[in-house]
Amino acid sequence: MSLSISNAGSGSNRIVIALLSALALVGVLAISPPAHAKPKRAISVYPLPGTPVASDATTFSFRGIKKKNLGPVTVTGSKSGRHTGRRLAHSDGRGVSYIPKRKFVRGELVRVKTKRRIRMGKNGNFWVRIGRFYGSDETGKPAPAPPVTGGLRTRPGLKPPNLQVKTKTAGIAPGKIFFAPKSDGLTIADGQGRITWFRPTSYGGTGEGVYNFRTQKYRKRPVLTYWKGASTITGYSQIGFFEILNRKYNRIARFEPANGYKADIHEFVITPRNTALVLSYRGVIWNMKKFGGPVNGHLVDNVVQEIDIKTGAVIFEWHAIGNVSVGATTAEVPKDTSSFDYFHTNSIQLDGDSFLVSARKTSSVYRIDRATGKIKWVLRGSGRKGRSDFKMGPGTSFAYQHDALRLPNGDISVFDNGSGRFAPTVNEESSGLVVRLSGKTKKTRKATLVRRNTHPDKVVSASQANAQPLSNGGMFIGWGSAPQMTEFDKDGSITFDAVFPDSAISSYRAYKAPWHGIPRQRPAIASQPLLEGGTPGGMTVWASWNGASNIANWRVLAGPDEGNLTEVATHPWENLETEITVGDKYGAVVQVEALDRTGKVLGKSAAVSVGKRSR
Repeated sequence: MSLSISNAGSGSNRIVIALLSALALVGVLAISPPAHAKPKRAISVYPLPGTPVASDATTFSFRGIKKKNLGPVTVTGSKSGRHTGRRLAHSDGRGVSYIPKRKFVRGELVRVKTKRRIRMGKNGNFWVRIGRFYGSDETGKPAPAPPVTGGLRTRPGLKPPNLQVKTKTAGIAPGKIFFAPKSDGLTIADGQGRITWFRPTSYGGTGEGVYNFRTQKYRKRPVLTYWKGASTITGYSQIGFFEILNRKYNRIARFEPANGYKADIHEFVITPRNTALVLSYRGVIWNMKKFGGPVNGHLVDNVVQEIDIKTGAVIFEWHAIGNVSVGATTAEVPKDTSSFDYFHTNSIQLDGDSFLVSARKTSSVYRIDRATGKIKWVLRGSGRKGRSDFKMGPGTSFAYQHDALRLPNGDISVFDNGSGRFAPTVNEESSGLVVRLSGKTKKTRKATLVRRNTHPDKVVSASQANAQPLSNGGMFIGWGSAPQMTEFDKDGSITFDAVFPDSAISSYRAYKAPWHGIPRQRPAIASQPLLEGGTPGGMTVWASWNGASNIANWRVLAGPDEGNLTEVATHPWENLETEITVGDKYGAVVQVEALDRTGKVLGKSAAVSVGKRSR
């Protein structure tokens, strides 16, 4: 803009010039940001920019922005070309996923262009490389379970596992026990080891069934969670899914990992933001020549995901390959193309703005930044190879561990397998370990022993297992491949100890927590007359109510018909199914009532003819 003003020296003109100059300055200020203005907040993307082994079915999840504010996104594969897609808003309103309509080509480079500030990207743009995968991704159907024989009298389809209690004291912590013998089913027991609920797996065969059964909270309500399906088949693909049941034992959610990955058995944690932390394994063709392996080796990638349960969208994704060197493994690198699981993730926990990840094959716990995927520190329990950020104090070593947890006071607990299939071993027996971390730099960081709970029988668990800290300061241990579970008090004394008499049965983990179930069905009853010399001489009654949590006694009613029943016996609740003997004074019809400790009727079975079973 140009101005032409005559007689500029006059007073009136000087005033006009001053006014125009002021207006021009205001205009400049209006279009120029102040010097102290903050740049737009960076957006995190998953899979992380630079990921070298992204899935060929990957989506791109943008966190820290609403769907309407994302703007244009261009996705181009170096071999597959331009990809169009749809957008899926995350249920918390803080992210959006871009979902391509077709798969990418394995091995190609995929470039993503946006007009947003992308963390770890450049000018709003980033890339990932699609992995080259081996093995079959076909899932098929697991084998059906064989017919149940020797089930309960009242529920012939139920044959719960036998838990033999060796020790129980008054010092046990309150709560129910949750475990899942793999080929049997989901099991809840009371604090004394008596079964209160059982649901058999519908799959049969070796390695098929249920894993990682526990109670958690979803949408602030108590739920039951677990993995169900078939374990590894080919190339680390799996037939399985994660399920959530409510207090009525109804399924309210079922899902798998996102981006084409299969559900791994090792972990399923629900976070306070109603997301799920899950794992997946996938075979990747990888150059392992540097580590003594083949150029086209078969390396197993460990994928950590946080999933929006409601929408199935990815909230976080992290890969072991590209973040942890193959050289960190404690296992021997194969010379051929055998599948090599060098990392073996087995637990994940939300830890503030990070995640704690336990890797069995490196004997290490990793703290991983949620925004960037960078490893903040490594707690290496044993071995000379790989990164280690803490000096391990006396008694703190561990090996092939499972179940790394951050405790409320900041300590770290792990189940120290101590021995495994991947020698050399460190400790001769397995244990529940708690260590305290201190220091902020590598020179000052140290791990100090807080406690180590060991069994007097020197139990060795070669695989699996968990060590759950309890609210009373104790610890509940599921011994994994060793068919046993033990509760310790805060002083390390055993308050509860039980084994599976059938040594072939084991549970991946075992937990203890409060639970109050509400069964969908009414109590069940079966009966059988007793004969003395060919004449009636009483009867035996069996009563059960699968999933009820607070039955104290069973009351038996009998009479000539359903309208004329009177009490003929009362018997304490003993287990999932209770056997009751009734004298010779009874009629043609029988019924049972479940009573609580005050005598209140919690539920009643159908009235059935003596010798019959309710349906």
